[in-house]
Amino acid sequence: MEAQTKLFENKKIWGLNQTQLKFIAILSMLVDHLVYGIFEVGLYQNIISAANITIGGSYVTGEMMDKIHFFGRIVIGRIAFPLFCFFIVQGFMHTRNRMKYALRLFIFAFISEVPFDLVSSNTIFDPNYQNVFFTLFLGLAALIIIEKFANQPFIRIAGVLLCIFAAKFLRTDYDIFGVILIILMYFVRFNKFQNLMVGMSTRFFYGFYYQMTAFVLMYLYNGERGKGFKYFFYAFYPVHLLLIYFLRMYIAKNPIAIF
Repeated sequence: MEAQTKLFENKKIWGLNQTQLKFIAILSMLVDHLVYGIFEVGLYQNIISAANITIGGSYVTGEMMDKIHFFGRIVIGRIAFPLFCFFIVQGFMHTRNRMKYALRLFIFAFISEVPFDLVSSNTIFDPNYQNVFFTLFLGLAALIIIEKFANQPFIRIAGVLLCIFAAKFLRTDYDIFGVILIILMYFVRFNKFQNLMVGMSTRFFYGFYYQMTAFVLMYLYNGERGKGFKYFFYAFYPVHLLLIYFLRMYIAKNPIAIF
């Protein structure tokens, strides 16, 4: 396997390294969550009065909300998740200790749950919706099972199915689709063109045409790691969610004008 030409690993002068891709991913996620937490949850659940936000001197109308949702959550926001799946596959291939990697994801999943629920449900704990770290953990667990039980097909298939349906049962962000996407990206990890084909197939899951932007960015990956910032990227998820929650609480009491 190591002797194969690793198209995702080729060193190139041009292209994007992994750190650059991670910054693109978290910026996409930040925009997505700002729109979701402030406009969709905040306004739709009447946490924020419609009179407390004006854009260009006008109150937020239904038509304006549709545009904000489309550009913030679809065009920009859909870039993030496929990139996070890509990082899981790359991390799985290169980490020195896969079990520690899985444990790290699991710990941050629990750390992030309260901030996630505060933003999505305005409550400390909501059993109906779990954060994306749980999805990424289950995807990584599936990859560990695939390789560990390569010569035991029954255990291999049963273990992978368990991870997939655990995402559905736990109601994790992106649920079954998220775990399946990580598995598919693992099987095409040596071929950039096949990875693009996986990207095109995502429209059959949720109609996420705009996720293709993420797969084009993966195609530009130059195989270089870039600067570390490892724990910054882990900590960013729960911290930015808390900041969005506090911002929403501030806007609920203090009207703001955007532009």
